[in-house]
Amino acid sequence: DYVRLYARYKMVGPARPALQALTEGVSDVIPRSRLAGLTAEDLRLILNGSGEISVELLKQITQFNNESGPANENPEKMTRFKKWFWSIVERMSATEKQELVYFWTSSPALPATEEAFQPVPSVTIRPSSDHQLPTANTCISRLYIPSYSSKSILKSKLLIAIKTEGFGFV
Repeated sequence: DYVRLYARYKMVGPARPALQALTEGVSDVIPRSRLAGLTAEDLRLILNGSGEISVELLKQITQFNNESGPANENPEKMTRFKKWFWSIVERMSATEKQELVYFWTSSPALPATEEAFQPVPSVTIRPSSDHQLPTANTCISRLYIPSYSSKSILKSKLLIAIKTEGFGFV
């Protein structure tokens, strides 16, 4: 018992003022009653989100906007784009999915709950251009992707964009 108490004294004692300040700061934002009963893992998930990217969850909540041409022109084009996009995302490695989410939202993880998605992720399809790369506005979790002429071009341009750090933010 002495060893445990001494170890706690040595490890926690010097950090006590910083831990107290942190506790008070968090309590200013989140009532202590809301934190009661949470485990360390629960708190980590709330703060950091889930590292595993659920494509199914993204599919459910992502909104698509079509700015590629006249409003009612070729609705099949939007359907085809969505199929291509989700097919590519589903086949990405775990690392590529995290890179995509980071490029899209500036966070490498998804929130722990659906309700925590603020703002809701969206994809805006831009006019056709096989020469432009996708861009993102991370403040509003929006991807801007040109309407590419093929699925293979969409895949290659998307992978280039997400792998090029510091590029594509608007």
